[in-house]
Amino acid sequence: MGLLAGLVPGPSHAASSHPTQNSPHHQASRHSSQGAAADNAAAAARRAVAQARAAQQALIARQQLQARDLAARTAARDAARAQARQDAARAAALSDATVDATAQLQQTERQTAELGDRVAALRAEQDRLRTELARDSASVTPMLPLAARLARYPADTLLAAPVPPDRAIAGLLVIQGLSAQLEQRAGAIRARRAVLAGLDADLARESARLSDLQQQQAAQRDSVARAAEAARQAQQRSNSAATQAARQVEDATRRASSLQDAVNRIEALEKAAEDQLEQAAQAAARAHRADEAAAARARAAAIAQGPGPGLNATPPGTPAGRGAPVAGTIVTAWGAATEAGPATGITYAPPSGAAVRTPCAGQVDFAGAFRSYGQMVILNCGRHYRFVMAGLGGLAVSTGQALARGAPVGRMPDWSGQGPRPTLFVQLRHGGGAVDPAPFL
Repeated sequence: MGLLAGLVPGPSHAASSHPTQNSPHHQASRHSSQGAAADNAAAAARRAVAQARAAQQALIARQQLQARDLAARTAARDAARAQARQDAARAAALSDATVDATAQLQQTERQTAELGDRVAALRAEQDRLRTELARDSASVTPMLPLAARLARYPADTLLAAPVPPDRAIAGLLVIQGLSAQLEQRAGAIRARRAVLAGLDADLARESARLSDLQQQQAAQRDSVARAAEAARQAQQRSNSAATQAARQVEDATRRASSLQDAVNRIEALEKAAEDQLEQAAQAAARAHRADEAAAARARAAAIAQGPGPGLNATPPGTPAGRGAPVAGTIVTAWGAATEAGPATGITYAPPSGAAVRTPCAGQVDFAGAFRSYGQMVILNCGRHYRFVMAGLGGLAVSTGQALARGAPVGRMPDWSGQGPRPTLFVQLRHGGGAVDPAPFL
């Protein structure tokens, strides 16, 4: 504009010299300026088009990159889910494989405990007979020299004594009675010795059987432990969303203040997951995405069903305690009077180191130390049934692991007979309340 202002005359000069027309030089300058402006505008337009095309190509590239990334993430997720299903199936198969071995181990432990009690009873009877035999022998021993002399020289012994004949006859009668009494005591001693010899033979035989059973038990325990560890490792390789959910359940359980609070927290997490899926299903239905709605409702139904089939009472005629999770005797039955009120579960006194197995098929909600309960397992049996087993010495399962009924979950602490005997507390909960587990064991 400054250049144009210098070339074009001012208004007063133009009016006085050329009132009706411009000079040729001025017209050429104006045409040149208009051409330059048009060129600039065209160049700017071309640059804008090029920039728009570059932006469009960058957007397309980003979209393609995002699509590839999404496809890769989806493929990785699908592969992880497939791997998780394979891991879960393998873990379930390995768990099934441990059932028979665990049942055999439990039977061996039961036989070992019974035989151990018999051996202990035999030893106690042996000690009693030895005590009685020693007492009888001690009472008879002082009279043995006189009895031996009378047995060899009865007349000489009596005649040698300076006593009247009537006293000698009385002494003879006393000696006859004493001899009879000594014979009875000698017979009793011989009988006890015979019984003791038989007990010694029985004890040696039963002790040999007990040793064989203990060796068999140790081998079975090693086999079950290896199989249980293989099942746990297979499950731990899974990185599915279900495993993450199981970790959330475990964390919530650890924060609980009591056993009842722990189960209530687990129920609350399940309810929240069901509600979330139901909301997703309703949103998908409103958006006319029927497939997504059906899938969400199916997942919600699966959560409500649980990972197991639920519980059924044991068939009539099943031997009592055959489905018990551990070998041993019941020390506190359901509903029995305790310091805290009626018992809310069953307490067993198992053999030392006894194997503990699952009373139902399902999934482990929690496995670990909990408050004063020691090592504890919460097993989700499905349909809101859960078995709680507390007091274990070692665990063979992990949180989130799927288990078949009768599979091993751990073992009891070792016990030498000194100090309090370890016990296993078994509680069955349906929803938030405890119910009698006996019909299902």
